Amino acid sequence: MKKTIALIFFAILANTLFANNPPLHNKLKIQINKNVELLGLAYFIGFEGVEIETKTIDVKGKKIPKKDWHNYGYFINEKYKKFAASESLMNSFTVADHLWLDYLIAFLVQVDDFPNAKLKETVPEPYYINFSKTKNLKEAKENAAIFLSGLNTFYTQIDFNQYLVDSKAFYDKAIEEVKNGLPEKDFIGMMESFYKQSFDTYNLIPSLTIPKGMGFGVRFTSTGKTHVFNVFGARDFQTFINTQELKMGFADKQELLELSVHEFGHSFVNPSVDKLPEKLIIDTEPLLEPMRAAMSKQGYNTWRASLYEHFVRAGEIVIA
Repeated sequence: MKKTIALIFFAILANTLFANNPPLHNKLKIQINKNVELLGLAYFIGFEGVEIETKTIDVKGKKIPKKDWHNYGYFINEKYKKFAASESLMNSFTVADHLWLDYLIAFLVQVDDFPNAKLKETVPEPYYINFSKTKNLKEAKENAAIFLSGLNTFYTQIDFNQYLVDSKAFYDKAIEEVKNGLPEKDFIGMMESFYKQSFDTYNLIPSLTIPKGMGFGVRFTSTGKTHVFNVFGARDFQTFINTQELKMGFADKQELLELSVHEFGHSFVNPSVDKLPEKLIIDTEPLLEPMRAAMSKQGYNTWRASLYEHFVRAGEIVIA
C-alpha cells in the first residue's frame, strides 16, 4: 500500500514539474558556444563599444544611454578594450572586414573551440570561400587560417578561459532563463509540419557578448546530418552586479518564441528561395524600391535578403 501511494505521489510530482517546465523537444539543444562568445567579445570591443559612453539608443520608445542598455557589453568593454588594437585581433579583423557576423558564426560553429581552432577538411567550401573577396579557394583557405590563428592568440592574450570561469553564474542564469521561457507547445514540431521538412538538431545559443537585439539563424550539414542554430543576444535589461537575483535578459517568453521561430525559420526558407531561377529574382527586383528605405533600416539591403525576411515573417504568423 505504501509503495502504491509513493508511486502515485511521484507520478503527480512528475506531471506537475512537466506542466511548469515541459520536457525539451528531443532535437533541441540549449548551450553556450565558446567560439561565439569570443567572437562577440572581439566584435564588441572593436566596433560596438566605440564611443559607447556618449551615444544614446532608442529602447521601447525611450532614449537612454547606450552603455545602460548594453550594460553587460559595457562591462566587458571596460574590462577588455585595452586589447582592441592587439596585433592578433587586427590580423583577424583585417581578413574578415567584409564579412558579417552570420557568416563568421556559421563558420565558427564547425571548427574546434578556441584556442585550438583550425580549418578542417570537413568544413564545406561555401562556409569559408567568402574569406576571399574574389572567391579564390587558395586565398580563402589562407585568410580563414589567419582569422582563426589571430583569434586563437587573442583567446590566450585576454585569458578568455578565466573570463568563462568568472562568468559561470551569468551564463548558468542565461541558460536557465531560456529553458524556463520556452513555450509549452512543441514549436519545432509545428515548424517541421508547416515547412514539410526537418533537421537533425536545433540549437539555441544564447550569447552575453553578441550585442543585445542581434540574432542569427545559421546551419550546416556534416556526415549527412543538418544542424540549425539560433544564435542571439539578450533581449531585455540585465542585472548582474552586486545582486544575488541575476537577470541576464533572456526571460521574455514572447520574445524568445518569436526569435526562435524566426531564426530557425531562415534554415527552412533561405534554401527554398535560393532554388528559384536567378532570372526570377532579377526580374522581380524592382519590387524592392517601395520598401527599400524601410528594409535598409533593419539591415536588409538586397532584394534576396528582403525575400528571405518576408517569407520567414509570414511563416512566423502562420505558426503563431
